[in-house]
Amino acid sequence: MKPFITFFFCTALLCTLSAQELEKPDWVRLVQLGKTLPDTLDSYFGIGASTLSQADADARAREEFAFNIEARVQNVISRSVQETDNVLKDEYSASAKVSSDVVLRGIRVSARYEDRDVKLFYALIQIQKSVFDTLLVTEIRRDLERKKAENKIKEAQRAEDLRSRQAELDLARKEQETREQEIELERKQYEDFLKLSPPEQVIDLRNGEIARNGCTLALKAGLTPFEIQSAFAVLALSRFELSANTYFQSDKVLKGGADIMTRQQAALKVQLLDQAGQFYKASLAFGVVGYANAARFSAFDSVKPTYSVFVSGDVGLPTFLYSFASFNVDGRKISFGVNSFPMPGYLKDAVSVLFQVDYVWNKDWRDRFSDPLLFQSGVRFRASEAFSTSFTYEGHEFLVFTVEMGL
Repeated sequence: MKPFITFFFCTALLCTLSAQELEKPDWVRLVQLGKTLPDTLDSYFGIGASTLSQADADARAREEFAFNIEARVQNVISRSVQETDNVLKDEYSASAKVSSDVVLRGIRVSARYEDRDVKLFYALIQIQKSVFDTLLVTEIRRDLERKKAENKIKEAQRAEDLRSRQAELDLARKEQETREQEIELERKQYEDFLKLSPPEQVIDLRNGEIARNGCTLALKAGLTPFEIQSAFAVLALSRFELSANTYFQSDKVLKGGADIMTRQQAALKVQLLDQAGQFYKASLAFGVVGYANAARFSAFDSVKPTYSVFVSGDVGLPTFLYSFASFNVDGRKISFGVNSFPMPGYLKDAVSVLFQVDYVWNKDWRDRFSDPLLFQSGVRFRASEAFSTSFTYEGHEFLVFTVEMGL
């Protein structure tokens, strides 16, 4: 009985193995035996095997299929590009990635098999070469048409960008031309003013200009009461200017006595900008000023001067009452002033109206009322390039007559 049972089980096992072997596809058996699949001349193949999953076997089959058809795909892509649009050659690369993206999108797995005994998954992709070539050409040409459409859109966008850029350039050019025309009209309107030589000072504010005459002397006299108030001398060379001032005030005015009070200063100026600009012309200078203040002229021997850096400048303002605006700042005060030429077309620079405001933080240089804010005004008459006179109201109390002469 036992031999019979053993024979029965062996026979059943052999039948089972034979049945499983019969169920195994021929392509799987050939793969396991390492043999070549039939119809290799008529078809393209891709076989994948995986112990992980059927999806992984499918992916491996696609990778092998793509590898096997790579040369064919490159050849067809190159020919299709040349036939369709040679311009796309550089953009449409015949690479394996293109094969996967463009060609494999229409390829399906032909067969699958799971070997449960060894837990191995198989996948087969097989397609006849003629069918594949038709599918390949169709897919590639479809993709090429899409790229051509994209290129047309890009070209249209580039052309629109160029038109927009050209329009912006044309608008900017027209605006520039309009601005140049406006400047030219302003130049003609203010031509007489633009020809004027800028003033070197307002009342006692010397700006960023250098004295036009090589040597200039000036003398100021008070008219109410009459007295010599200051003497001024300047020596100019190229962009350098050396100046000196001495101020006098009779003690009769201050204290009813007969002695004299005085202030002195000397300055060295270097010009940085000389009438820079076309319409609003500006000058800028800097330098060093030394100054001293003594209660009496005889006391200067015991007074030590103070030194300070200063900055000065001026700018022509044709549209503001035909004026030049000036400033000067040093360690004592800051000054602003305006020289206005009322009729430059007829009077040239023969007549100018002067206005100056000073903020004095150094108490030794304030007026006898100790006012920190000082307003001064006047009028200047210029007879020639070298000679001028002026009447000014200074120090909140003095009417002053000034004579200036260039040598």
